[in-house]
Amino acid sequence: MSSHIRTSGTFKNRAAAGRELAARIEALVERPCVIAAIPRGGVAVALPIAERLAVPLTVSYARKLTDPRAPEVAFGALDEDGDAMIDHATVAALGLGAADVDSARVRVAAEIERRVRLYRVPVLARLVQGAAVVLVDDGLATGLTMQAAIAYARRHGAREVTVAVPCASARAARVIGHADRVVSLVVDEAFEAVGHYYADFTPVTDDDVVAMLARAAEHVPNHGGDACRAPMRPPSSG
Repeated sequence: MSSHIRTSGTFKNRAAAGRELAARIEALVERPCVIAAIPRGGVAVALPIAERLAVPLTVSYARKLTDPRAPEVAFGALDEDGDAMIDHATVAALGLGAADVDSARVRVAAEIERRVRLYRVPVLARLVQGAAVVLVDDGLATGLTMQAAIAYARRHGAREVTVAVPCASARAARVIGHADRVVSLVVDEAFEAVGHYYADFTPVTDDDVVAMLARAAEHVPNHGGDACRAPMRPPSSG
């Protein structure tokens, strides 16, 4: 289900990766288009795409669920509706109980609410009804967060969902195959970590996100009046 143009290599930084992605997807979607980035790093990738396509940029707030004892291992993801996608095999492998899962959901829901208040852009649900959406992140390791983002967009009436990322593990590319289109510039069977594909993987701060969203709004201020009308087609393969 994945369309990609590289098999290896690194990107200078997230902005450079976004510019390369923008060139790749420009021919795949018709304007007007709504782009939704998963913060924080996904916003830095999405900004050059929104600028090149001259389309609105908003945020998809889906966020991975982890346990404090194993913070690098995602066992699920939560979206801004509070709906969770849980990897039960990972929950079992981590030895987590129902209380652990519930505790993680409460923590992540609070962080999502904080970001919604801070970023102050229209939530995707207000923009996507009957339209298509391009979901962007700086890379996919497990794909759980992106799966939650796709489900959220579908639930709120997206006509078509395209996933656009600079890099992805082969496993993640497969599990998000239920998107209408998946574009990953690198798909790696030996994927280890998103940061390995960037020469500069400096953390993106909340202040950075706010500034980038403001910059995007200067190019396309009318968030509420735009929708994406990408041509209906089956996902490309190979």
